[in-house]
Amino acid sequence: MIALGTCAAYGGIAAAAPNVSQSVSLPQFFRSAGIKTPTINVPGCPPHPDWFMGTVATVLLTGLPKPEDLDEFGRPKAFYGSLIHENCQRRAYYDEKKFAKKLSDEGCLYELGCKGPVTHADCPTRLWNGGANWCVGSGGMCIGCCSPGFPDLVSPIYQKAPDVSLPNIGAGR
Repeated sequence: MIALGTCAAYGGIAAAAPNVSQSVSLPQFFRSAGIKTPTINVPGCPPHPDWFMGTVATVLLTGLPKPEDLDEFGRPKAFYGSLIHENCQRRAYYDEKKFAKKLSDEGCLYELGCKGPVTHADCPTRLWNGGANWCVGSGGMCIGCCSPGFPDLVSPIYQKAPDVSLPNIGAGR
């Protein structure tokens, strides 16, 4: 089974607090019902079409993924294997410690609440809308929509995440 979208994969907005609908993810539902069908999570709000088609094509061509092909959250590493922060077009600003004060400013958006340093997806290299753009490229910031626990664990969206230890990417350059 492919859990397509963050709501199907992790509960997403539908299961966000206070979760009055008692929504659960597909894997949670399967566990509670004793269903042993393997599940591949393809999160995103919305997920990129390439993530879904690539996952389907891989399963059709090579069979179910091996454990080493999926990350700890059941996502294909081919699409979710790197942090957004690693390939962000504003990454150099972070390295220079030049942070934007508002969304329209030049600089890294981390202090405004960008969740790229804690979100795994290939958005900055894959791009959206036929390769035209992505959230940060269009002037917004990463809101962490591919993350387990979205939106609760990455909220409030427009505030810097407290106590986030950023990875030491590119050390020794």
